[in-house]
Amino acid sequence: MSSQLGKEFPREPAGSRSKLWIVAGTFFAARRAGHTLVEIAVALSVVAILVGIGWGLLQSRLSTFRMFRVARMLHADLVTARALALDTNREVRVRFVSADSALDPEDQQHGAWDVQVGNRGSGSTQWDTLPVDVDGVVDVSQGERSLEEGGADESPAISLAQWPSLEDDAVVFTPRGWLGNRAGDLVDGEVVLEVVNKRALADGRDERVRVTVVRSGLVGMQAVAP
Repeated sequence: MSSQLGKEFPREPAGSRSKLWIVAGTFFAARRAGHTLVEIAVALSVVAILVGIGWGLLQSRLSTFRMFRVARMLHADLVTARALALDTNREVRVRFVSADSALDPEDQQHGAWDVQVGNRGSGSTQWDTLPVDVDGVVDVSQGERSLEEGGADESPAISLAQWPSLEDDAVVFTPRGWLGNRAGDLVDGEVVLEVVNKRALADGRDERVRVTVVRSGLVGMQAVAP
């Protein structure tokens, strides 16, 4: 190695260095060239397909989420009605106002109900929609539910299915928390209500959640397997 000290290594001619620079510059310039129109069109097509698939899945997930939200709301109102009956020692009912009897996927959503307090023990036949009126002031904002278009709880593509025969179209809880409906209102020992995803029906799927009330007044909820 010491023998190399002090020696001057040969230099490349200036012309060869310029040629190398030109070749290298031409190579990197070629690598930086833009995409062709065909490549851009293919990429945009793939993106559009993925967006379309994602949007369809999102819409499906949203309708399923809304279905469970409505079912939980109905379940909560029934549980609240029973608790209120026990707390006030009065009859309390959930009265159903409208339902979707046809379940036509092309139609708008339908379904509405009220939570009402009665006082049959005092001989009254009137029902007061929550909140309970005080000092003659009538207020029904708390106890009204509506899935209809423009309703307070509007839920696109989600409907309350037509309920079975119910006396006064209502689920009634006694002051002791028991179900006050007649025996003919029960199917296999319980009142059955269903919330349906109409968007799923349009896609050929049957998605619904069943809300039930047994004779003891206990309220249940479960998804119905297709």
